[in-house]
Amino acid sequence: MKTYTEIKTEIKDNVGYITFNRLERRNALSLELFADLSDCLDDWRENEEVACVVLTGGEDVFCAGLDLKLQSVFNNKDTRAAYSKACLRAYGTLLDYIKPTIAAVGGPALGGGCDIAIFCDIRVGAKNVIMGYPQIKMGLTPYFSPLWKIVGLSQAKLLTFSGDKIDAQEAFRIGMLDRLVETGGVLEEASKLARSIAETTTESAMNNKEMALRAPAMDPISALTYETVAYREVIWNPEVVRRIGDAYNRIGNRK
Repeated sequence: MKTYTEIKTEIKDNVGYITFNRLERRNALSLELFADLSDCLDDWRENEEVACVVLTGGEDVFCAGLDLKLQSVFNNKDTRAAYSKACLRAYGTLLDYIKPTIAAVGGPALGGGCDIAIFCDIRVGAKNVIMGYPQIKMGLTPYFSPLWKIVGLSQAKLLTFSGDKIDAQEAFRIGMLDRLVETGGVLEEASKLARSIAETTTESAMNNKEMALRAPAMDPISALTYETVAYREVIWNPEVVRRIGDAYNRIGNRK
């Protein structure tokens, strides 16, 4: 397995784990961290041992956003362009990733860190979570499009116009978090969910992720047609037929 400097990685039970590894900087985003994240996700695209990916910073801090040590980036044309390119690659990779992704959020998830969580498919958060876009207070802009599709236009406007932070209960209330657990238990809960997804098999997880990516952009009839064709394709898969038979036999044996 490839080694990285700004993240730790592990594959266990067909789940790939990416842990941000800059705790001394509260897992703040650097060009190197962006590159490591993008490289790892790209490496796992065709890895059949990875059916689902969990991104985390641990139980105490998810990601504090842009590392303020990079403020010099904005004074240099070349490095500013490099940072923009790194953002586009990392967030674009997450947005269109071919496998389900889960953000296991403990502690602050701010600015670009909040973006990473939002770009994941599912967000599991602990009660010590703080989320928001404080960069707006400095005149910067957020990624608005993926946020409003999760929390709705009004709540997205509240967050992105003000730059105010919200706590875990509010994030859960507006749908920014999908599950809320006790502080210290976010990795356990995210891992449990990821294993449940992985148990469907890597192929099945990828099929369902593809549907989740494409169907929302279709009109209802187009989506119905697309999803029916997808079902028709998998129903004849020998592995799917075997699994259906196994399930039937288990149910029959209980009678």
